[in-house]
Amino acid sequence: MRLHIQWLQLFLFIALSLMLSAFGGLAGFFSLFISVLLPLYALFALLYLLVSWEKYAWYQTFSTNHPHKGESIRFEIHLANDGCFPLSGGTCRFVIPGKEQQLPLPVGFLPGMPAHSTYTEDIACPYRGTYTAGIRAIILRTPLGIIQVEIITQPQIFYVFPELYTPGSSLEAYMTTIGSMLPGERIGMGDTSVFEYATPLREQMPSRGILWKRWAATGIPSCAVYGETRSRGIAIVIDLYPCCPEPEAQEKLAAEDILMSAAFSVMRYLASHRISVRLFCGSEQEGTLIDSEEAFRKLYDRSANIIFSDTSFPAAAFAEENTAMLFSARPIEALYGEYKKKLGAGTEPHLFLCPPQSLFKRESARSRILQEERLKAGSKSFFYIADARKGGKEVTDAFR
Repeated sequence: MRLHIQWLQLFLFIALSLMLSAFGGLAGFFSLFISVLLPLYALFALLYLLVSWEKYAWYQTFSTNHPHKGESIRFEIHLANDGCFPLSGGTCRFVIPGKEQQLPLPVGFLPGMPAHSTYTEDIACPYRGTYTAGIRAIILRTPLGIIQVEIITQPQIFYVFPELYTPGSSLEAYMTTIGSMLPGERIGMGDTSVFEYATPLREQMPSRGILWKRWAATGIPSCAVYGETRSRGIAIVIDLYPCCPEPEAQEKLAAEDILMSAAFSVMRYLASHRISVRLFCGSEQEGTLIDSEEAFRKLYDRSANIIFSDTSFPAAAFAEENTAMLFSARPIEALYGEYKKKLGAGTEPHLFLCPPQSLFKRESARSRILQEERLKAGSKSFFYIADARKGGKEVTDAFR
């Protein structure tokens, strides 16, 4: 709660009270009444404010607490005078995405002044992100406005997550084998369930790998060479490049939504098939390991907080140790230099690009030039440029 005092008005009120108090006893009862009028009013105003605080009722409702992308939230504010007499005036301050508004509190029990009021608003959630809506403060004031009480409340925050689609099984063709161990690299070590071959026993070999039955059967001391369980995996890199200036915010958000839906749809598919993923956002160097559906869900629940505001180059997509899939709205021209180097070495990253709508024709023309170079180099990596106007259909079309 906050207390606001209009000090100039309070000073004038006190000065006037002191002046009127000087008339006490000069003209009998009337002068006495005049001298105590303002002090009595001050006491009445404070009591009236406390009673109004007690008798005003307000609450808000939302049609859903978990909106999906493209869904609208029905938001209602209900204000009521639960007393049996007019209450002090005041306002209800509330926020909806993009603006802050005020409603007068229902004084009630006076001609033309209702005792109840309801405000309704439909809040659209067209894009992924966070949306804030709800009552921010209830403000009550004394009749002369000298004292104002502000009751602070917290608006509700809604998180809209990326839409998820189901890619086709062709996606697995772009995974790489990771974590393997070359046979003979470390004799006696590795996964004992993966037998590679037997080798004659030599000094300093661990007893763990001795093949006793083979030794007894052949008379030749032998030791097992184990491999290591092989698994597939890939690095997913989300380029956080802000593709549009502020005036084209809708184009920017539309492109970002497709990138996020594509990246998280791929990660969910891989996690459900126990294919490990390491996610890099922007210029991150370490990344986040996703090796289970539970790990994916935890990351997905935080996805609304991923902000496209990092102009740094997504170096993780071009690192030597990574086989990567890059999701980016960055112009092809900005990626071309590094991509051309990797293309020549046959280690180029998979690309899913989604430029803003106003730049799609230009980027599409550049992509055709790049496709010709990929064809000459014999590249079999994934490459797709999405049209933001088609929305989520581009995700399903890309990963059929």
